[in-house]
Amino acid sequence: MANSLHPGGHDWNLFPGLVEIRDPLIAQTTGREAALLLFQMATIRSFEQWLLDNEELAHGPVHSSIGQEAVAVGAIAGLSRSDCITSTHRAHHHVLAKLMDYHIGDEFNPADGGELPGEAAEAVYKTMSEILGLRDGWAGGRGGSMHLASSEAGVLATSAIVGGGIPIAAGAALAAKFREEETVGLAFFGDGASSIGSFHEGISMARACGLPAIFLVDNNLYSVATTVLETVGFEDIVIRAAGQDMPGLIVDGMNPVAVRDAVRVARDYAIESCSPVLIEAKTYRFFHQAGGLPGSAFRYRTADEEAEWTARDPVEIFPVTCMDGGLLNADEVEKILDLSVRLVTEVADRCTEQVSGVCRIRESVLPDPGNEFKNILSDGHEFEGVRFVDPEDLLLDREVTFSEAISRVIHRAMEREPEVFVLGEEVGHLRGGAYGSTRHALRSYPDRVLSTPIAENGFSGVALGAAMVGMKPIVEIMFPDFALEAADQLFNHIPKARYMYGGDVRAPLVVRIRTAQGRGYGPQHSSDPAALFGLFPGWRIIAPSSPFDYIGLFNTAMQSEDPVLFIEHHKLWDTKGLIPVDDLDFMIPFSTAKVVKEGSQVTVATWSHPLLRVMGVVEQLEREGISVEVIDLRCLDRASLDINCLVESVSKTGAIAVVEDATLSHSIGSQIADCLYQEIFGLLRHPIARITGKDVHIPVSRYLEEEVLLDDSEIKRQLQDLAQ
Repeated sequence: MANSLHPGGHDWNLFPGLVEIRDPLIAQTTGREAALLLFQMATIRSFEQWLLDNEELAHGPVHSSIGQEAVAVGAIAGLSRSDCITSTHRAHHHVLAKLMDYHIGDEFNPADGGELPGEAAEAVYKTMSEILGLRDGWAGGRGGSMHLASSEAGVLATSAIVGGGIPIAAGAALAAKFREEETVGLAFFGDGASSIGSFHEGISMARACGLPAIFLVDNNLYSVATTVLETVGFEDIVIRAAGQDMPGLIVDGMNPVAVRDAVRVARDYAIESCSPVLIEAKTYRFFHQAGGLPGSAFRYRTADEEAEWTARDPVEIFPVTCMDGGLLNADEVEKILDLSVRLVTEVADRCTEQVSGVCRIRESVLPDPGNEFKNILSDGHEFEGVRFVDPEDLLLDREVTFSEAISRVIHRAMEREPEVFVLGEEVGHLRGGAYGSTRHALRSYPDRVLSTPIAENGFSGVALGAAMVGMKPIVEIMFPDFALEAADQLFNHIPKARYMYGGDVRAPLVVRIRTAQGRGYGPQHSSDPAALFGLFPGWRIIAPSSPFDYIGLFNTAMQSEDPVLFIEHHKLWDTKGLIPVDDLDFMIPFSTAKVVKEGSQVTVATWSHPLLRVMGVVEQLEREGISVEVIDLRCLDRASLDINCLVESVSKTGAIAVVEDATLSHSIGSQIADCLYQEIFGLLRHPIARITGKDVHIPVSRYLEEEVLLDDSEIKRQLQDLAQ
């Protein structure tokens, strides 16, 4: 290893910390290691070629990794079996290499000509089944080619979103750091991802938090048809490591031993220094972005360029290198290649059959009817044996503010479970973050309260990665609007993970967001997040109105294996309520609304701070002889909505209004009404009323803001109309 003037034209001495792996340690490679490297590359090649030959059987694109096998196989050889990886849409090679490495064991040698161990062969079969959308796939066909995971083998996730796995791998590294384990999280991604926000935010999180993470670029020189020079501005992506003051390695991605050596060096450094490393592997995909045509067919590459790289084909070159070096003989190479072909043939035969000379999917392996609805949310097994609280059974003898309840229950969760941690902007400063919510936790567990860079997508992805390996993150997002900065992780990854990875991957995390309507923060800080999160099945959405409810529902969220959003209205901060003095562990089940006041003429469904406003209006209406039933929904997502409670109420009143402190377009009331109409349509005297703020962005001016926000007089007027 040495600094050098790389063919890319950069004087690396200008960029500290960059090293080129130039002399792979082939002499220090055993015959069995060489046999395994060759076998895995050959298996991946046969697997990918079969997919291209039968592309019509795969619903959706097939992003083959033919030509890039050495990166995957070499990198996995440089890892421990306990390390975790993430990958991108072109992930077959990474996934197969990790699966085979994990399941093969320490005794099997493909050069002996025996059979592949059953667990490893089954993993290859499950991978092909998933790509073909079949019952026995990792996710039963719901994830397909681009969404593959096996938590047992350390394949956390592959993502169809470019760069989406980068912060997730950093999250696995954070878990390793917390647990003091000598493991790393490695993110594979392509050259195109090195310009996306997830790359910069994920690496910034790893660098700022000191995480044992490896970020490995499969630089195949093209983002679809656009060159690296066009997308990045320079040829050697590893230079970006210097901007983060972290080591960067560049390696020949067509040589599996060189890649293995680079990853070993990076892994040792990452663990010893608890710092990330960036690796760039120069490689080449022999075919177009997807499918079996070469890039030259689309005229963005030349046939000469393709021929030059094909001459470096690792599946062809590596066995020659091994024979020349005395690691393998010709007979052993033949046995290895034969075994790889037999394995893929046997796997394909389990998935398909020949009918009149045409290859088609076997009916016996088609997905089961109804499989498409499985694993959106947990089945609730984590609550077996849990006794949920009846408030009548508790002595409520301590009055606290809403904000104190938040701080105390977070602290109690961390006291109860060492795998709980908090992350977000400023949470470890200002004596408890911007809102004081972490003040108790910060006093007792400062090492588990992480002030992050301003990188919402990065730290949300880190939380997901940590959750995937069993930790329980609590994420604070300072304002609802900032959730849009984290949209990829909050909406493309976190709520979909359980579903698209077949229930094998869980995302047990809590996201807390404090609203700011009425504080003069203006259009970019004053939205309500409920409707946005409600668009994505998989989220639990909780909006408590009292300290007691906050604590009980928060404890349930920490027990849950689902991601949970807590909406905290700023006007509740100083309101007070009673809680037990000696019990902060009680739990309130999801999907249970609370009848706050009984009535006979109109039902009001509301939550959070609007409940307090509704109660004031209802007192006025009662004096006018109008009887209103008030229900605190508490849980707002479709799966957690207490439909039975609402139906029972409307069967008495015949009218219902949904009242919320959001502007009309940001209102989740339309989703709630949609759930209700099919159940209560025949009971209604009037259409469901949605009482919200006006349909505008919230202005800064105090006087204009008052005009557009939820108005008590409008609540009263509409309830009067509904009572008729």
